Amino acid sequence: MRSSLSSGARVALPIMVAAGLALGVFAPSPAAAHDDVAAPLALVDGACAGGDPITPTQVITGSFAHALQGSYVMVPFSVPPGTTSVRVKYCWDRPEGDTPGDSGHTIDLGLWQTRSAGGTWGEAQFRGWGGSSHPDVTITPQGFSSEAEYLAAPKGHVDGRTTRGFLPGPIPAGEWAAELGVAAVVPADEGDADGTVAWRLEIELSSDPAFAAEPYQPARYDRAPARRGAGWYAGDMHVHAEHSALGDATMTEAFDYAFRPLTDGGAGLDFITLSDYVTPSGWGEIGRYQDAHPGNLVIRSSEIITYTGHTNNHASLHYVDHRTGPVYEWLGDGRVTPLRDARPASALFREVRRHRGWTQINHPTIFPSSNPTLRRFCRGCPWDFTEQQTDYRMVDAIEIQTGPASFGSAPNPFTPAAIAFWEHALDLGNRIAAVGSSDSHKAGRTESSTQAPIGHATTVVYARDLSEQGIRDGVKAGHTYVKLLGNDGPDLRFEARTAGGTRAIMGDVLHGSSAELTARVFNLAEGAAPHTLQLLRDGAVVQEVPVTSTDQTFRFQATSGARYRLQLMRGEVIVALTSPIWLERTPASGRPRLPKRS
Repeated sequence: MRSSLSSGARVALPIMVAAGLALGVFAPSPAAAHDDVAAPLALVDGACAGGDPITPTQVITGSFAHALQGSYVMVPFSVPPGTTSVRVKYCWDRPEGDTPGDSGHTIDLGLWQTRSAGGTWGEAQFRGWGGSSHPDVTITPQGFSSEAEYLAAPKGHVDGRTTRGFLPGPIPAGEWAAELGVAAVVPADEGDADGTVAWRLEIELSSDPAFAAEPYQPARYDRAPARRGAGWYAGDMHVHAEHSALGDATMTEAFDYAFRPLTDGGAGLDFITLSDYVTPSGWGEIGRYQDAHPGNLVIRSSEIITYTGHTNNHASLHYVDHRTGPVYEWLGDGRVTPLRDARPASALFREVRRHRGWTQINHPTIFPSSNPTLRRFCRGCPWDFTEQQTDYRMVDAIEIQTGPASFGSAPNPFTPAAIAFWEHALDLGNRIAAVGSSDSHKAGRTESSTQAPIGHATTVVYARDLSEQGIRDGVKAGHTYVKLLGNDGPDLRFEARTAGGTRAIMGDVLHGSSAELTARVFNLAEGAAPHTLQLLRDGAVVQEVPVTSTDQTFRFQATSGARYRLQLMRGEVIVALTSPIWLERTPASGRPRLPKRS
């Protein structure tokens, strides 16, 4: 998550919840800067300070006014025939009085190859994106540096190798573009002298044949189910690795931790979605790791980063254009010309679904953009698209938990807000699954209380098998519950039965005037603190019962048409919750498939 940055907070910001209460805790941090790993280069005295040496063949400079914030400016540059390497290094200045790590100006970087005959840079021309975590980017026909080279210098330049987050392949001649995403420009009334950000692009082209000697070959991805047979499968719906921010965990580290059993110190998951930023560059690498993790599933995904919200593009196997703000072309001398108007979030969802993927809104209420400091700290992290721009009919899942669910005995202040966001979408008449995620960038490592290891939170999905399409169908059916504290937390089952014997599980619609609801809480640790099970109808608690054993079944009566769900509490902390069952009076058109009891 997080636009224009690498995740994992190192900056201490008090979080203001909606009621205006200042809490001395930190939320899961999609936007904090990895100052020691992927900090942007600074424009100092007209040059980019720091990083590896470069001998530019072309330098382009300019500045953006605050009025361009939220837009994308395509800066053209020419690539001649025979080019085997395109390297772009960039930087920008800081507001007066700003220091490294402060939330000041931010410019993101993407690269696009030769524009189409129509004069545009569209999805077919996309060659990668790194936010502001990639200050020095290279594209060649060859693949990526070795894992050892990456670990030694995550943001270092390696001759002849493509930078992670970008797409290796042939270098067509013509007019390429550096996409400069205007993520944040501090206005004059918030501390910058003139409300503009100055920037510099350094472009180095090479025709060295050695850089094309070993053309990249993506690994074959085994599409067969990792496990056959219907069941409840535990996963993390939002995981980052080395193709997100430079310095993030390697795929080896991420997969090893995710699938290592809980008893051995891992997350003990069945699957994860590898949702690296924007780009599909990591998808061709996953197949190199599958044999090491038999019985486990890595779903090919990406996080579409926009300046108005983040959403996951799960298993479409198609890059979706992330530029929802206006797109301009740089003409030089401070001039731009429009190429495309802003687009709504629904356009992204429609494209994901057109390619048979499923959609997920991420961390919808985190770091409210109404606060200028939080807005710059976490560009685009909260969901600021309107209901009309969103079109919730196109949304399959909403992330109701991101990262740590609690800080000691205090609940994460963004969790109730995210649940309320989801409930509001349901109130509008939509059926959307609840999911939870870690948004982890460091696998099992946590370097502050704001970070969460993979599996915190865990989403459990009832699916026909453990495959990309099996999990997709389970999520789209709403057959999910979330273990907010992680995979080692207690589990839930929830089903309903009418007097006529028709049954349903979470996510299903049950037709009848009344139903018996059966809830089960199990795998609760011996000696655990007191827990309470809540039954909610249309988002409001209607019954509460204490949980007094490690495996306990409860029965409730549903006597009116509504949506019903469960929520397990430990004091004020939400431990687990289910997607709803809908009870409707209209005649049934069929019977849902149910899981075996376990």
